[in-house]
Amino acid sequence: MNVKNGNGTKLKFSDLAMLFVVMVWGVNISVVKIGLRDLAPHAFNAVRLTLGALAFIVILLFRPSGLSMRKGDFWKSVGLGILGITAYQIFFIQAISIMNVSSAAIVMATSPVFIALLSTALGQEKIHWAGWLGIVISFAGFILVVSGENGGFNFTWEGTRGAVFILLANVSWAGYTVFARPLLERIEPFKLSAMATITGTALYIPFTLTDLGRIEWGAITMSGWGAILYSGLVSITVCFAIWYVSLKAVGSAKTGIYSNLTPIFAAVTAALILHERLTMLQAAGAIITLSGVYLTRSGYKFFMKSRTEPALPQVDRA
Repeated sequence: MNVKNGNGTKLKFSDLAMLFVVMVWGVNISVVKIGLRDLAPHAFNAVRLTLGALAFIVILLFRPSGLSMRKGDFWKSVGLGILGITAYQIFFIQAISIMNVSSAAIVMATSPVFIALLSTALGQEKIHWAGWLGIVISFAGFILVVSGENGGFNFTWEGTRGAVFILLANVSWAGYTVFARPLLERIEPFKLSAMATITGTALYIPFTLTDLGRIEWGAITMSGWGAILYSGLVSITVCFAIWYVSLKAVGSAKTGIYSNLTPIFAAVTAALILHERLTMLQAAGAIITLSGVYLTRSGYKFFMKSRTEPALPQVDRA
């Protein structure tokens, strides 16, 4: 299905679907922040991830191939789950609990840099000199964002730990993205994302037992339950399925273009719902960071006559 925009350019259904996904993921960071008002970080994460994993299980049971998977591929999906769910969520939720939504979203946007570096280290990609310049620019912007979060160039552990947790989460997501490539050539995207989510959630639960034991279920407000449902079913189950279908259908380069919109949706939502405001220093850092990310992933096109070289990939998350 194609839809024409105001300029007469056709937007495919996949484009509209991806716009929906990045909007949901941008809003989701504020939603998680609201959920953390009622639940401890790992408790909230455990409940929403379990809900998402159960939804994946139900859907897989009604599909012809069910939960079946080659033994070797199953263990590889477990490895992806450890990277993209278990490790990522340990770092992500800790960061969100102590950072402003807008700052966290901007730092999260640096994930293509880590994907590019890991791909290069494994010999899957070669970074053009423009890409290396973009990496340097991205981290310069990152320093400004963190400085704005701390109220100045005060790089103490207390002031920077949230950003460090996000960077560690980005490293985990980079591994998840890069190591998923060969599996996506023979495994249906939905099944791979489902199995990684299910196994990664199962391995994440032991880290949450203390927080889970302290939950006062009757004290959870309607907004808390709404955050759990939105973040567990819409942000994880629905959007993961759409994202990985798009990843296989149109490729990682085109899919990744949309990720640059996530910080914008996150900042707007945080301003409207949480009344957060970016400082001038953070706003400048955001522009520099996103410019560097774009240069890392696609900037080489401006310096090459041939545009046949593939762009660096990116997979977003929530």
